[in-house]
Amino acid sequence: MKLEKATYSKYVKTFPPESVIFKEGEEGREMFVIVDGEVEIRKSTSKESAKTLIELKKGDIFGEMSLIERKPRSATAVATRSTRLLCITEELFDTVLQKNPDFSRKIIRMLSERLRRSNSIIKNIMSTNKENQLWGGLLEFAREQGTSTFKGWRVRVPRFTEWAAHTLGIGEHESSTLIESLKKKKIVKASALGDDEIIIDKR
Repeated sequence: MKLEKATYSKYVKTFPPESVIFKEGEEGREMFVIVDGEVEIRKSTSKESAKTLIELKKGDIFGEMSLIERKPRSATAVATRSTRLLCITEELFDTVLQKNPDFSRKIIRMLSERLRRSNSIIKNIMSTNKENQLWGGLLEFAREQGTSTFKGWRVRVPRFTEWAAHTLGIGEHESSTLIESLKKKKIVKASALGDDEIIIDKR
């Protein structure tokens, strides 16, 4: 997508780390292209937690549905580090579509890919109960961030419940309750360090 320098400068904005670009439910009249930086799209699953739907990087486009459909934002967008965005208004969007057919094709492909991804996420949520979701998340977290020992992976519970709220959309209190259930079923083991740590067999 090519823009004149003056137009480009006018519509580029900088967002500091952890700043909210827009919130779920807000009215939206802009879409965004990431010039540099990273953005997460998060969907609320309860009052205290949200699920990260997708992580976006340089060149990615987001927020287009509110601009096209004129409906409230369906999720929240957060800059995870210092990020510059090209903020495209409806007027600029119409101009770009007319002058840049490649951009039009990119928008169509992107919408198709996101629809397929959304269908996959919904199918997974509908077919998997919370305990199974948490167990799958525990295995992933243990392999990536746990401590490997001869007994298995040692996992710090506070770190995991925070991760689960952010990544799985399961609140910290609910995660703790589900972990206790997994302990009773002997799927995970209690640690000698107490409730702040569990041990997961290497499978």
